[in-house]
Amino acid sequence: MATADILTLRAGPAARRALAEGGLTPDRIGAMAGAAGGPKWLILSALDRYIFGDWLARSDQPVALVGSSIGAWRFAAACHPSDPAGAIADLERGYVEQRYSDGAGRDEITATVRGILEAFFSPAVRDGVLQHPRYALHAITVRSRGFTASERRGTLAAASGLGALANAVSRRTLGAFFERVVFARDGAALAAAGDGLPTRTVALSSANARDAVYASGNIPLLMRGVVDPAGAPPGVYRDGGIVDYHIDQPLLAPGGDAPLVLMPHFDTRLVPGWFDKSLAWRRPRLATNTLLIGPGPGLRARLVDGRVPDRRDFHRYAGDDAGRLRAWRTAIDAGRIMRDAFVDLVEGADVLRHVKPL
Repeated sequence: MATADILTLRAGPAARRALAEGGLTPDRIGAMAGAAGGPKWLILSALDRYIFGDWLARSDQPVALVGSSIGAWRFAAACHPSDPAGAIADLERGYVEQRYSDGAGRDEITATVRGILEAFFSPAVRDGVLQHPRYALHAITVRSRGFTASERRGTLAAASGLGALANAVSRRTLGAFFERVVFARDGAALAAAGDGLPTRTVALSSANARDAVYASGNIPLLMRGVVDPAGAPPGVYRDGGIVDYHIDQPLLAPGGDAPLVLMPHFDTRLVPGWFDKSLAWRRPRLATNTLLIGPGPGLRARLVDGRVPDRRDFHRYAGDDAGRLRAWRTAIDAGRIMRDAFVDLVEGADVLRHVKPL
């Protein structure tokens, strides 16, 4: 298949200029963006292992790793100081093998997801999150406000539904329901474009690193929130994808030596927040430095039902874990084709001719 069949490449205006000026090399990556999306990330597992285990290792350039939900989990694994590819493989293995009983409740789901985290978040990964010489993790969470802090299912559902309605009018209204809290290496703030949402940065530490990464993927209604993580304002912390589903932010200040934000993605578009998924008019505005690399149409055609895995697979394949595993492993296999196409792309001379506007 041609590159355009395997990969979709989209770039913001600043990223297009950077590619025209200097191409795509490891030393030009100043940040990486990791979207929320649950099982969708499985198509990226092989690409992640190559990028962190080989490609980025060819440079000494510091890289900010900015992720929400499963994006934060991927990037935490990538911080392993000596074997990032192995840590990402551990995450993949634990993620694929998760199982639930019929009608599983929040306590079972919470415990199972915690177990996946514990399986890959080894002492070496934790130390890498805190001390990696090049990678600075930024795990995006939200601190629930008002009734969205409730663990009563009806109250939380009603408050979240009201937040979704308000968000349809203006994304800024999400600030009444959730505060963005970024747990960051040394408390370092990112370059943000001012989207009107309340935001604070909390320093990652040995006392909160595990809870911060876990909270970033803590899905409301399905899981119980993380309460009062160390060093952060008191409250209930949940999935960062609520406000930053696909990381619509510049992340990098202009004029730096590494002007690109690389975003391996399971989709071909950016959706700013979780509640924006069904809002066709809600377009990304701020990810000017981002180069998105997603699956092309030919690659998608290889997937079961022509789509990447998602959380609804637990319902589609209820009582048929073997069928779900086949679909998920098909996506992992397709991801190896995606990785090989990326290798060919970065070894070539003209990336820009494959790139469309974001």
